[in-house]
Amino acid sequence: MGVEIEILARVTTGQIMEAMRTVMTAYATMVQHELNNDKPAPPKPGSMKFVSDRQRKFVMANIREGKITVPYVRGRGNKLRGSETLNRSYRLDLEGDTVMLKSSASYANYVVGDEQAQIHQGRWTTAREAADRIHQRGDLQYIVTKAMENI
Repeated sequence: MGVEIEILARVTTGQIMEAMRTVMTAYATMVQHELNNDKPAPPKPGSMKFVSDRQRKFVMANIREGKITVPYVRGRGNKLRGSETLNRSYRLDLEGDTVMLKSSASYANYVVGDEQAQIHQGRWTTAREAADRIHQRGDLQYIVTKAMENI
């Protein structure tokens, strides 16, 4: 017991916080890598299910106006905004003691986020699923072990 206390006394709060930031940054980077490598096949024809009549009207109006093309061609994007390529939209932001993986693509939450659209379910890996996969593989434990060894 005395040895543990002596060792803990030599570890500063700053060292612990730096180790936490290192672990969180590495973890978020691994999630980003998982998402960037996820390239599912296009959905099957007829697989789009509208969640509401409002959504259906929105999509049909945009098709009529030429803002959405059918069949959809990946990477062409909306004519008004240009293409928002999901795998080039990720960035890591350090906010205080938190590392955030963010996307500048306006639709990211509907493809890889918590509001994943039905058409993407089972095809696109969500950020949460990618994080769980990294944890289950033991990669997170490895990152933590390495960070603790450096204190």
